[in-house]
Amino acid sequence: MNHTNILIALPILLPLLLSACGRAPLDLGPEIRSETQTALSTERLKGLRVKELFVVVFPKNYTPLEWKAIFDDTRILSQNKRRLRALEGLADDASQDERAELIGRNAEILTLLGSKSLFMMSWSAADENCRIRDTLKITCRPSNPDNPLNGGLPKHTSPLEWVRPDPILSDVKTPYVSIRLEQKDAEKGALYGLDLRLKPESLGESELWFKGEAIPVKGSLFSGAEGSPVSEYFPYGYAEMTLGE
Repeated sequence: MNHTNILIALPILLPLLLSACGRAPLDLGPEIRSETQTALSTERLKGLRVKELFVVVFPKNYTPLEWKAIFDDTRILSQNKRRLRALEGLADDASQDERAELIGRNAEILTLLGSKSLFMMSWSAADENCRIRDTLKITCRPSNPDNPLNGGLPKHTSPLEWVRPDPILSDVKTPYVSIRLEQKDAEKGALYGLDLRLKPESLGESELWFKGEAIPVKGSLFSGAEGSPVSEYFPYGYAEMTLGE
């Protein structure tokens, strides 16, 4: 990958990653802003259910217009998922019709994003009950081998933590949740790790929403279109996570 191209793209890509295509981050309010400055306690996360986890790794550097289209799609996908959660439990015809329309639209977006990605995981609580346990690891009960977060690909291998980076020495300036996901089964055609750096976007009483970067660990291999291992890819991916009761 051309190093110059990466440097040119980063000023364009990173603001998109962190603010969904130029949109200003949600106002967290003075209390939450103050709380994030001192790094939120992991105790608040224990026992919370993983409602959504979305991770994308890109095969290459795209043009500015292509990046904009990609993150426009991720923004719409995120909005649609939030609306779907708001419709949970509603059985009237209008809600059912809206739900069906949103599900169809999300399927189209995921297909499009899948065609532009090297690795993509879009997981929701509808699959099974996954929570952040007292060990600060995301675990699922009962075990479901078809769930990409438990028994499938990848796995949460070390406790999550709040990181308060040094604003002078680090390229990240604000506190974030650090999560390491790994796939260690070489028979699956890939061997990789992903470091998620997720910053609070909205912290409500019933739902916590984070988004940020998915950074492949050095030496990671992903499966290409024909199953062959791929060792070159854009160094910054995208990730979102939603937690709730």
